[in-house]
Amino acid sequence: MSTPASIATLALALALAADARADVTNRGFLPFGERAAMLGNAGLCSPAGESVYYNPANLTRLEHASLSVSGSTYLRYDLSAKPLLVLQGQDQPFSASGFVAIPSTVTSTYQAGDWWLSTAILVPEALEFKNRLAFEVPDLRVTLLQQQNIESLWLGGAIARRLTPHLSIGLSLFATRDKESSFNFTRSEIGTDLVQEVTSNEDTAVYSATAILGVYWEPIAALGVGLRINGPNVRLAGTTDLYQSVLVAGPMDQKQEIIIDGAKASRPVPTDLSLGVSLRPRPGVELVADAGLQLPATITTLDDPVAGKRTQKLELAPRVSLGAELEIWHHKWLRLGALYNRSATATPVSEGDESRDDYLGVTGGFSFQKDRVITSVGGFALYSKTKLLVAGADPARLSDASVRLYGALLAFSYRL
Repeated sequence: MSTPASIATLALALALAADARADVTNRGFLPFGERAAMLGNAGLCSPAGESVYYNPANLTRLEHASLSVSGSTYLRYDLSAKPLLVLQGQDQPFSASGFVAIPSTVTSTYQAGDWWLSTAILVPEALEFKNRLAFEVPDLRVTLLQQQNIESLWLGGAIARRLTPHLSIGLSLFATRDKESSFNFTRSEIGTDLVQEVTSNEDTAVYSATAILGVYWEPIAALGVGLRINGPNVRLAGTTDLYQSVLVAGPMDQKQEIIIDGAKASRPVPTDLSLGVSLRPRPGVELVADAGLQLPATITTLDDPVAGKRTQKLELAPRVSLGAELEIWHHKWLRLGALYNRSATATPVSEGDESRDDYLGVTGGFSFQKDRVITSVGGFALYSKTKLLVAGADPARLSDASVRLYGALLAFSYRL
């Protein structure tokens, strides 16, 4: 017969399986921006409103003041693990899918003398996960309800200037808010006379400040080089509210409840360095490549005398983005891209370790200009063969797990 401890292991494993998101473990893996999203996130040499995020130095390359909106990214996800855990010697698979809308950017750019300025509202991450799952083996039936919401909001702006005719520099400053809420409810019927219900809820809101330094150099008309430095963020404020209750109904009823409000929370972000190259071999053709590197770090996300301390060790995490833009007709562009995003998490070796996702993806889209409006439509597909330990397996083994993400892209830019 299963014990309450084994049910806790089950709930933890399921929570880890649901955790597929664009945080510091997979920084910038979702296609993002007006133009770069369709070029595999290769945006360091992109002269568009998204420069405020990718490389503010590129604001000096905009020919007109503009207002750009990357409307929504309609994202479908599929998660699977075969198996996720072992109960009473039986492999238990896991699967979940859903559909969410992710708003992206609103930016305005304008010139003031020799300076280019930009203001922006960015939502680089907004994910929602809901799932209901049931497991049943002899003497045990488990029903699980899960819900997770994650959102990152950036408010700020940028300033840029040409130092020479071929060299520009820019700086973006943002105030950020990271919100995350999770709810898990597990009902376990153990045998015929024991029922256990575990409820947990966690709400976190963290406010920080971050800066992005960008440089763009164009030694010749056919070649551009971009550099981006995103330093570690500065925590301004942040709290986590936690709730957990355990109810056991059987020969001996038991009840336990834990409530913690206002625990100190942080969302540290390691220093991130990126280098991009743009090659224009002939008019109407541009090839771009970006390489990024998130530096290793050990971060603390929760530090409370009652709730405890949560730390996570992050490895060196490289990213590569490739893209091509072809002007197939006057003011009509075809854009294609590919990306690789390696996780900053180590391959799990013991139960309780974070899962690891190394993403591969392709992107594409079509843009056209009519009068002063540029419209862009496109799509993307991402895949990760997830490294996730099978909970309860002896000996320890990795699950055959994967994550698939599909989405559509839509953006508008108006030249003022």
